[in-house]
Amino acid sequence: MDGSFFPSWRRAPEGDQLRGPQGRDDLADAVDRAAFGRPVEHELSALAALLDDDETVQQVVEGGTGVAVLTTRRILVKVEGIDPALIIERADVIRAAGRTHRGMGTLTLKTRSGNLVVDQILGTQAETFAANVTAPVPEVAPADPIAALADLRAAHRAGTIGDDEFETRKRQLVEEI
Repeated sequence: MDGSFFPSWRRAPEGDQLRGPQGRDDLADAVDRAAFGRPVEHELSALAALLDDDETVQQVVEGGTGVAVLTTRRILVKVEGIDPALIIERADVIRAAGRTHRGMGTLTLKTRSGNLVVDQILGTQAETFAANVTAPVPEVAPADPIAALADLRAAHRAGTIGDDEFETRKRQLVEEI
């Protein structure tokens, strides 16, 4: 048996694919908290390239044909096979609503330029996404590079990150000091 019936079982989970020196841990963490009904690597890669350094990913949901990412500043939506991605500033959202029926959710965003509906979202993720859109954006304290360096060293000693990643991230943190 060649395993082609279960091709996604051979791949690393989406969150793991987004980690690393060039990746975004906030996006990977949000992906790890989400439920997906299909592989979404292409959409996630396209959205990751659009993220700015001054925003933090809060939540990711997968609809029937696309992925929506909520950050501290924007909502990015990438529909499979359609370019470019839709980008909505959070300040432009007038109302956000999510509802669930028979295990599938629908997210509706009313913005200054029109309405956006994302459906076929697994579970109650649409309701959570809508609540997070309208919630106040949490204040993010500037990261302490000394504390981050200690955490990085502990992760390296524990074996959760390799030597190359440790050295790359260490150099970045030392530059911030």
